[in-house]
Amino acid sequence: MSATTIGYQTAQYFTVGAMAAVIFDYCLTISQEVQLIWGKKWDAIRITFTLTRYATLMGTAMTTYAAVTDRSKHTSCVTFGNVSYGLHLISIIAAEGLLIFRTFAFWHQSKKLLVWLLVLAASSILGAVGVSKVVSSLFFVNPPSCTFRTGKAGAVQYIFLIIYELVLMILTLYKRFSFYKGARSRLVTALYRDGIIYMTCIIVASITNIFVTLAIPPDYTNTMDAPQLVIHGVLASRILFNLRQSRQSDAAIIDGMFPLANMHSTPDASEPIAGGSTFVSMPEDLSAKDSYK
Repeated sequence: MSATTIGYQTAQYFTVGAMAAVIFDYCLTISQEVQLIWGKKWDAIRITFTLTRYATLMGTAMTTYAAVTDRSKHTSCVTFGNVSYGLHLISIIAAEGLLIFRTFAFWHQSKKLLVWLLVLAASSILGAVGVSKVVSSLFFVNPPSCTFRTGKAGAVQYIFLIIYELVLMILTLYKRFSFYKGARSRLVTALYRDGIIYMTCIIVASITNIFVTLAIPPDYTNTMDAPQLVIHGVLASRILFNLRQSRQSDAAIIDGMFPLANMHSTPDASEPIAGGSTFVSMPEDLSAKDSYK
């Protein structure tokens, strides 16, 4: 068996495995989606979640189709490739959107921070797409559209993603240890723990993708494409599920402080947070504690 065949089959196996994983996760969590998402109003959170959930499914399905079918007789697969790329982009952007909302909630709905994160996200997307196209046209030759390969310039996009994840991780760690140091709320724990797990997994997957794209023979380049997409979609969806489940058993967080959890509970003045203070009834009361409000 030639090295080319081994590389292509490896990429196939990882892609089919990713498809199996996202279907399995969907079967495991559809009941949570029905309970926690369906029937809720179509606000920004639900729209972003729906894009994350179903663009991931469709994007992974298209990548799997490209991996397991013989398209060598096709004259062009540009349209198929553009649609698949678009679904990948929508899924990842929507997943990052959920993470932005999570960070926004963790920072007590700081509008300045939200605007800053959205501007940074838009700049990162434009930079990732634009720079990769420029690098591709100047230094690399893209593979034929009907081959199951990714151009080496795609590594640039993962660099931008890693930088953005690191920014969100630093913001989360700073807030966790500067404001929530003494907090024992399940919701605070879910916001912090799930976010750190998500960002760590995305950073590791992105670094792996850069290595595979640049350092391994071209037939392996799509090995981590579908798995990274699935990691984004599955973890982002589970963050939202965990938050909405946490609010059902945590009455210590005030209504409106954490919009991701759709809380309707009353505060418990006995629960301490950073500096021995308590969660109060209005977010404005936290302004002295949160200079970014």
